[in-house]
Amino acid sequence: MERFSKTYKPAVRFGAAVVLGVTAGISLTESEAEAQKLETDPAANDESIKLPSLRVRGENKQENDIPNINATKLDIGRMPLSVRDTPQVINVVPKEIIKEQRLYTLDQALANVPGITLSSGEGRGGLNGDQFRIRGQQARGDIYTDGLKDFGTYTRDIFDVENVEVIKGPAGEYFGAANLGGLINESLKKARSGTFYNFDQSFGNGDMYRGQGDVNYQINHDVALRVNGMYNRSGVVGRDYVYSNRYGSAVDLGLGLHSKTSWHLNWRWLHTDAMPDYGVGMIKMPNGRYKPITSAGLDRNTTYARDADRDNSDIHSLTSSLKSELSSWFTLTNSTRFTHYERNYGATSVGACSTPQCVNDFLNGGNPATRYTAVGGTAYLSKGWGVENVIMGNARFKTAMIKHDLKFGVDVNYQDEDRYAGTWYGRVNNQTIRNPSHSSNGAYIRFPDSKKANSDQRDVGLFLSDHIQLTKQLALFGTVRWDAFTSSIKGYQLNPEYVPRQRQSADRWSPSGSIVYTPFKDSSFYFTFSRSYKPIGTDISSQVTIIQDDTPQNGADYNPQRSDLFEFGNKTDFFNKRLGLGVAFFQINQSNSYYYNEAGDVVSGFIDSGVGLRTRGVEVSLSGKITDNWDIYGAYSWMDSKIKLKQGSEYHGKEAAGAPRNNFSLWTSYDLSSHLFDPAYGHLKIAGGAQYSSASWANGDFDNVARIPYQFSLNGMVSWETERYRVSLNATNLTNHLNYASSFSTSRATPAPGRAFIGNVGLSF
Repeated sequence: MERFSKTYKPAVRFGAAVVLGVTAGISLTESEAEAQKLETDPAANDESIKLPSLRVRGENKQENDIPNINATKLDIGRMPLSVRDTPQVINVVPKEIIKEQRLYTLDQALANVPGITLSSGEGRGGLNGDQFRIRGQQARGDIYTDGLKDFGTYTRDIFDVENVEVIKGPAGEYFGAANLGGLINESLKKARSGTFYNFDQSFGNGDMYRGQGDVNYQINHDVALRVNGMYNRSGVVGRDYVYSNRYGSAVDLGLGLHSKTSWHLNWRWLHTDAMPDYGVGMIKMPNGRYKPITSAGLDRNTTYARDADRDNSDIHSLTSSLKSELSSWFTLTNSTRFTHYERNYGATSVGACSTPQCVNDFLNGGNPATRYTAVGGTAYLSKGWGVENVIMGNARFKTAMIKHDLKFGVDVNYQDEDRYAGTWYGRVNNQTIRNPSHSSNGAYIRFPDSKKANSDQRDVGLFLSDHIQLTKQLALFGTVRWDAFTSSIKGYQLNPEYVPRQRQSADRWSPSGSIVYTPFKDSSFYFTFSRSYKPIGTDISSQVTIIQDDTPQNGADYNPQRSDLFEFGNKTDFFNKRLGLGVAFFQINQSNSYYYNEAGDVVSGFIDSGVGLRTRGVEVSLSGKITDNWDIYGAYSWMDSKIKLKQGSEYHGKEAAGAPRNNFSLWTSYDLSSHLFDPAYGHLKIAGGAQYSSASWANGDFDNVARIPYQFSLNGMVSWETERYRVSLNATNLTNHLNYASSFSTSRATPAPGRAFIGNVGLSF
């Protein structure tokens, strides 16, 4: 625990994150605070009034209700206005779920979304921060905030995030290159009308402490300032020697809040100081199958991290969002983001216990030597920046009796990164499987210029979409985007020889078409086809080792990956739109495909004979209010994902890696207040749920020989909240089930946190 004691030091430097950001709001006059309490029934004591006037259409709700996800507004100008209006599956993790479940990182939030495989940080083994697979397809660089690229690869804290949206299926027609299986978008907290102050303090096992504040101050009728600050210190329950310290600030200035022209200027900063966890090795059982060695008797707490390992990052971003209603039928928007990121990374990488001697020794209670991969560990230093600008016009008009909602614009983005491969000095790989030593014995890392590579990528996209309302029941969607994408690299790859600048370009059209039929007022059916392309070089920030198969090559004709979506679905609202149901049947065909392992390396090179995938399945979601006191939020997906190559190919017909067949997530809450005491005394709420995914093949395991067991987490919450005060207790993984957050072929897997408890106290005024 000597190493872990160092995790308390960043608190001294946290002043910029909270003291300047959040505490500044406390000094403002309390009388200026507005209690934004939604009292929808003016005659609460009159039992004859059953339906409050503001809730008849179901779009209004109490502050802490779980919403009907179909009604969620999308703050992405290029897309339709809401989930209900979009003919495609969109999963939303709303702010109410983030609050009730005490979710702090992006990967924790996405555990509520079925069909996503996590391989991410917070002590969970992700070498490159947040990495995800959506419906069996890689989505490691497909993370956005407010519709703009979130440059860099790191563990994302969601202290300043309102909602998290997952757009399922190819989305190249909206977002350009990449987006083969879908994308993840974070909607940020923005300055708005009203003045309020929210503060929370959380404590938990695993030496967890978190302080978080959210202050919104309305300066005048049209101007407001919102400041968020966060400090997080935590270990990982059930994992020795692993921790994550983060602190950050976010400031949003809003101008023209009630005007036809509005502007938001947003600055974000996040610092991370963490100990990465590469997990435990796999063991080859007598039947020839591999499984995590912790499922064969090793203590789940066992980690192999050493005191020279590190994951330190600083992310700064500045975003400008301008919207102007130039006329009753035309709106112009312009959004710009600049991000600078830096990350210093080093980790110990263990390998499998696969030799007969090792296997026999361990299964008979012995303590064999640890096997390593990547010569004991990987290290790198990345320094990069990215910029994106999207300008768009939105015209609403009629031709004859047909309504049009036309959107068109230009999306330009550029990213540049210097990557230094680290060299270990004095490293001795002498740990044992059962009793590893965490001392590096003086080992250290250097990042010489002789191992530096520079990568960049540029994408210029032109997009056009039209929502055509033919009749009251029938609508057509058409979207097309043309991208001119170029990537390049120079410097040192895995070989010691300098490589001059190499370039690769790809120009492609990404189309999408949908037909929507609404036979009933609150129910619509749709069919959608969409296509996306992913050229080589799109994920420069998430590569660790720069290898030839994953980088541009002069004279090489690398065709982009292509992903085609066919989806049929229905979205229906019940109880005056308080409860929403979604059902979708889908198939994604991915060709010219290649796979990244968790080290960021390509397993199958970027060539026409790369691994092709076909994923088909069904997804069902339900969210909103069943009764006035009972909320529900749940989703289930079934996927059948196969590798599709030429008949007779080595992997043809095998199951795709990292794609569990059955996935579900459920969270339901009930307000007991009306049954126990006068609601004026507050709201007493209980909640609970579970998350499950069936067993699957380890990421990168095309041979189908490394099996990851099923994942299950039973969770619960009890809270009491008044207008100003709140207290809650959360429990996750109540059964202490041994879950795995990530895996890497037949080499290793990372156990997820065990049973955890979080207590929270909060103040609002």
